[in-house]
Amino acid sequence: MRGRWLGAQRIELEACASTNDEAARLARAGASHGTIVIAQAQTAGRGRDGRPWASPPGAGLYLSAVLRPPLPLALVPPMTLAIGIGVCDAARASGAIAQLKWPNDVLVEGRKLAGVLVEAQSQGARLEAVIVGIGVNLGGDLPPEIAGSAITLAEAARRGGAPPPDRAAFLACLLDKVESWLDRYTAGGLAAIVPVWQARMAPGLRARATVGGLPIIGELTGMAEDGSLVLRDAAGTIHTIRSGDVEVIRPTPIAALAPLAVTPGRGRAAGVLPPAR
Repeated sequence: MRGRWLGAQRIELEACASTNDEAARLARAGASHGTIVIAQAQTAGRGRDGRPWASPPGAGLYLSAVLRPPLPLALVPPMTLAIGIGVCDAARASGAIAQLKWPNDVLVEGRKLAGVLVEAQSQGARLEAVIVGIGVNLGGDLPPEIAGSAITLAEAARRGGAPPPDRAAFLACLLDKVESWLDRYTAGGLAAIVPVWQARMAPGLRARATVGGLPIIGELTGMAEDGSLVLRDAAGTIHTIRSGDVEVIRPTPIAALAPLAVTPGRGRAAGVLPPAR
């Protein structure tokens, strides 16, 4: 399998600071839609909110793409959800029992397998390009600082009863799946992806949301048709979160709802995700 347009132009590097930075530079220089940059290692890989992404040589897939979708700037942030579906499906095709954590992580047994970073380039309200970064832990030994919270595709496949994935085959599958879901999102918007994303959502996700200045703690039960998060608090009350800060915690049974002790990533409700910077 190979993407029809995603990866048609490909640049492979031994190492770089950040594939997203390289792709952004290429986009400003006029790189075509679907151009991808792949590095064997990153010295300054990053995730959402600038958090570091461990990128040791040969241990992961570090990929960024230049996209020029026919979308208004406001519809770029939810692309993260569509890309996440593609990454999750590629992991599943390799034998991993993968699930999604809002808004941009792929998990296996509650441990992080992959992440997505979407950054927009614009002139005023006009979208120039979208830089999509995808990081996947493929194999080898994880750095000690993340070994307890992350998992490699090789380990995930083994736990799922599958052989270790071939890097080239996984890349081809990933490009095919991500391209397919990006096309569906571009054509059909959130309605085309919300039910699918929800079907792959990791169960028992805890979250703290701030809506109208008031804190709400509960379990995420899914997404509404407009991409808003649906949260059920410990009293069973349902809250639809369209705006406000949201902190998503690793999967935990709803019965265990208690004061939060984990420092998670921050974002906003899926329907109103802020443009990445």
